[in-house]
Amino acid sequence: MKEAINFPIHILPIRKRILRKCFLTTIFPLIHPKKMKRLKRSLLNCRIAIKATSDFERNLYTRLQYGDYWVKYELIKVFGEMGCIVTDEYPNIVIHLFGRQTKLPKTTYNLIWIYSHPDEVTPKLLRQYDKIFCLSSSFINKINQMGFEAKLMLGATVKKPIVSDIKYDIVFVGNARPELPYGRKIIQDVGETAYNFKVWGYGWKNILPKKYYGGAYFDNQRLNELYASSLITLNDHFEDMANEGFVAVRIFDILASGGFCISDKNSGIKEIFGDTVPQYKSAEHLRKLIDFYINNPDERLELMKKGQKIALSHPWQERAKQFLGDLINTKNE
Repeated sequence: MKEAINFPIHILPIRKRILRKCFLTTIFPLIHPKKMKRLKRSLLNCRIAIKATSDFERNLYTRLQYGDYWVKYELIKVFGEMGCIVTDEYPNIVIHLFGRQTKLPKTTYNLIWIYSHPDEVTPKLLRQYDKIFCLSSSFINKINQMGFEAKLMLGATVKKPIVSDIKYDIVFVGNARPELPYGRKIIQDVGETAYNFKVWGYGWKNILPKKYYGGAYFDNQRLNELYASSLITLNDHFEDMANEGFVAVRIFDILASGGFCISDKNSGIKEIFGDTVPQYKSAEHLRKLIDFYINNPDERLELMKKGQKIALSHPWQERAKQFLGDLINTKNE
């Protein structure tokens, strides 16, 4: 038996990345010629399947309350406008909006966008994909350490600015988390308040005082009206997403609509939005921020305008082009 070759630990991730790149660019087309031909044919007849966590929800009404349902919805529209066929029947490209693992066809070109739950990302998961995108620039370093290459893909928005009369002081849109008796930490941190505060989402009816409960669902297509008619819209993240710099797509929507956002702390927010989205460190700090920005409209409007300009520079059309990458460039030549 031949003796195994031992590589220094710090060399292995680099070696794996080099070998993977070589495999995808030179060896892959040779050992999977049918798959490569199918991918090339997709330039003329692009059939894309989009997989999301919301697909597993059998209650179609409940699906509307999943954030990735609307990400998928916007991508379907954009890919359709680009001339692609978006279908689950005989696709040649699969895009997985990762929130949980899903079964992938063996004959398709598979892309993953690590969009949430970074704590569930493993080398075993990543080996299934031909191309990897990630919502967080800092988490890409961890993907590299696993031996894979990944490209940054930020969130985006389709929302447009509107002018609206102010109806609310503070709003929040998001489902209560069943594992938390108080629903979500950010709502607990707001606490009892004299401000006109409303919350929309599933599971809040038996948690919140009636005066704060807005309803089980707010129509996603009209969220820009809500954001624009509120002085402050709150945003939060799952703990692993906040720690790893995964910035919620909701922030893009709030700012693009003409709203002002205060969020829990997330290492990725400043990288994208600068100082336009104040981040709170404690319940006391959150209440101080709310008081300050409600009572100082000039400061609030200044940050709101800067944030809106940034958010509007991230349309879903650009994300769709990024998914297809060289395929789109080749098609347009």
